[in-house]
Amino acid sequence: MPLFYRAIQSPIADKNGVKKWHLSLVKVGKTVNTKQLADVIAEKSSLTVGDVQNVVTNLMVVMRRELLNSRTVRLEGLGTFTMRVRSNGKGVETAEKVNPNQVSSLQCQFTPEYTRTPGAGTTKALLQGVQFAHADLMKAYLTKEGEEGEGEPENPFE
Repeated sequence: MPLFYRAIQSPIADKNGVKKWHLSLVKVGKTVNTKQLADVIAEKSSLTVGDVQNVVTNLMVVMRRELLNSRTVRLEGLGTFTMRVRSNGKGVETAEKVNPNQVSSLQCQFTPEYTRTPGAGTTKALLQGVQFAHADLMKAYLTKEGEEGEGEPENPFE
């Protein structure tokens, strides 16, 4: 299945007064949850759905603990998770004045795993084989696949 996209116009003009158009990805159907992933993984393995859900739940608990203990977590073949902090507009004059009150956002950053292929360069594991299709083709494609889309896509500029 391809990544569907549509064109959206930024409400903010550039320095020349032009409101540029950008590609925005369109989500299809409902969000896939842990149970649904566990069902599919269980079908592909000798584990039960409960076993898979237990592993995924424990993975999240352990990853959270490690990330909140200032560690980086790498899942081979998937990618690396690390904590990032921003202090936008809250800088101080000296190193001694730096403190947690400056934090404006705390985020868990994910960097997909990548592989190097001779002659082909670098490929991120989760992005191998990606294809794009305009959202106008979504209905025909989903009818063929037997799935249904849900709602209107979000506009990140709104």
